[in-house]
Amino acid sequence: MENMQCPAEDVAILASVARDICPFPDYNPSPLFVDMLSINSSLHLRNHYREVQSSLTPKQLEDFTQGLRTTFGRQGKVTLGGVGVVALSLAVLFDTLARQIRGEWVSDSGPIPGLFLKNMRGYYPPQVHTVSEYLRLVPYIANNPSRMVEESEKYLKKLIIQGRHLEKLGENHTMNEDITAVNEMVGSYFAGCLYLHLRRINNATVEELVISNRSRSPDVNFFHLNCDPEMADRQFLAELQKSENRIREAFNRCKPNHERKAKTWLLYVAQLQWLDVFTLPLYAFGYESPESMIAHREDFDLKADALGKWT
Repeated sequence: MENMQCPAEDVAILASVARDICPFPDYNPSPLFVDMLSINSSLHLRNHYREVQSSLTPKQLEDFTQGLRTTFGRQGKVTLGGVGVVALSLAVLFDTLARQIRGEWVSDSGPIPGLFLKNMRGYYPPQVHTVSEYLRLVPYIANNPSRMVEESEKYLKKLIIQGRHLEKLGENHTMNEDITAVNEMVGSYFAGCLYLHLRRINNATVEELVISNRSRSPDVNFFHLNCDPEMADRQFLAELQKSENRIREAFNRCKPNHERKAKTWLLYVAQLQWLDVFTLPLYAFGYESPESMIAHREDFDLKADALGKWT
């Protein structure tokens, strides 16, 4: 990043001003990724579960509950369902089941809707398809320990191979774009969480827990700025001059310490927000130590949090 002293709050303020003038994507991935893969995953999942149920009519809620009973049985317990990749899979299942009950068409293949940044060209890196496939499978194997280990190891290996392939492409200066790069990062982040999930299942020791904190920010050749950047740049600077103090102060804090590489201020702000996303894996877990990461093992009780009649 060209200015490491620029707080995320300031970036968000400037991005809000810039988007009103020259729309560009919101690079933040779905909140489900950060929420369900964090130390507070169980709380986030319970809240999400209740929100989805509360959005349904009584008849729809009855069908929703029946769908979960069919998948998980009368006990309604999901092994490690309150933490990590299993929590994320449950959140996806709740959303998918609710859409189907409302009569919406939901594809059972391809990228999970709303979970990744939408690419208008329709291209998604291979990791997106692998993560989506795995998350759709998990509810049906979560309570089968041997199958869960087998499938998780298989998908983790696939994600690692795909990540290495993408790194090699980057070394060869393959053209990349802002949205694709974020989706690649999310795939790599998920691979680390899947590795942690396997360590939890196998009751690994701290010495066996080796997760790479490497956060690679690939060179991006194209940003989706839906305007004439140079013309919009003049409007952006004019808007800053008449804006309130907190916005001007944010701009001053975020000015680069040396000559900026971006051709326009609009592009510079877009790059700042895009780069912020690549810091997510550094703090999203929220764990104080490796010991707490392994010790965080929570099943999820669908029956206890059901708003509808379970039996």
